[in-house]
Amino acid sequence: MPIDKTLRHQILAGIERFAADRVAPLAAEIDASDTFPYDLYREAAGLGVFGLWVPEEYGGIGPDMVTPLLISDIIARVSPSFALIFSNCGDAVTPIVNFGTAEQKARFLPDIASGKIIPCFALTEPGAGSDAGSIVTRATAVDGGYRISGRKMWITNGGVGDLFTVFAKTDPDAGNKGISAFIVERGAQGFTIGRNEDLIGLRGCPTTELIFEDVFVSEDRMLGERNRGFKIAMSTLDEARLNCSAMALGSATGALQCAIDYAKQRNQFGKPIIEHQGLAFLLAECASRLTGSRAIWQRAMSALEHERSREASTLAAMAKLLCTETAMRVTTECVQAMGANGLSKAYPVERFMRDCKPFEVFDGTSQIQKLLIGRHLEKYGLPEISPAEIAALGVAAE
Repeated sequence: MPIDKTLRHQILAGIERFAADRVAPLAAEIDASDTFPYDLYREAAGLGVFGLWVPEEYGGIGPDMVTPLLISDIIARVSPSFALIFSNCGDAVTPIVNFGTAEQKARFLPDIASGKIIPCFALTEPGAGSDAGSIVTRATAVDGGYRISGRKMWITNGGVGDLFTVFAKTDPDAGNKGISAFIVERGAQGFTIGRNEDLIGLRGCPTTELIFEDVFVSEDRMLGERNRGFKIAMSTLDEARLNCSAMALGSATGALQCAIDYAKQRNQFGKPIIEHQGLAFLLAECASRLTGSRAIWQRAMSALEHERSREASTLAAMAKLLCTETAMRVTTECVQAMGANGLSKAYPVERFMRDCKPFEVFDGTSQIQKLLIGRHLEKYGLPEISPAEIAALGVAAE
């Protein structure tokens, strides 16, 4: 059950203050230094936000799907990088919450909720991105457990992670039906944290190579059933896509507000530039696109919270496609609206633009979202508005 609305409002109010008072002043520095902000992570933990994915019996205040998405949106308005640092916890901890044993949950969830350990989700490999079923990392059965060998790439928070949900082939000839999931702790013999990638955006949130060389994991560290790991991996994607949408929307909102404020203050030809039709129209189009994208995101959230269904998954794909592409367009136009100052690091819009591009790639590229949507259209037609949605809109069903 989601947390009650009063508690949600209290949490969001606290996050708005935290974002304004603590994250915003450090956002440019985090980007410039490309350094993980441990102090901010600990402060966020003190607000209880990492417990939103964790049940109360394990030290959390959740699980709750919507509140973390709203938090991602709020934080991304000042720092998309820290929004990703925060929200990646959800991708990593949800498989343990949904598929872990009682012992696994008791062992790891309290420390994740408190911020003591940083969890990571390790699926992608050098030759397996969109096609997750083609991973080649191998988990070979031995006495008492498995030995894992292989490489993972593009692992968010990997350079600072303490706990990793790792996907590996236990039956290499079975395709995605031969994948299992394992919990691997930092420091395991044979497990090496590789290099952090030097990305154009989202700096300060490390994206890391992981190397497994005959790493032993005991039988009790398998997550879920043998050869059912692909289901575990895919079960996180709908929420991950809505989270990617949230961060994109927040980034674009932050950039657009900056551009509007600038346009009100900057004078050319005897009046503020926002009074010139050409610029006013540009900003109006950005605001309209952003508002429309936010509407599909909210609808997809509502649908997924109500029921895990094909239509909800398709709406999540639509939201991810529209929100991320809108954010890229809006942030680019904000740079244009601010002219040379838009290119300057004295203003945050260039950082928002750089941070937005990865969102079109993460959690399935725009092309993958179009493929998923197209398949739904072919098999089932357009997603329909359910009676519950109609009632929520205050419209009587026919």
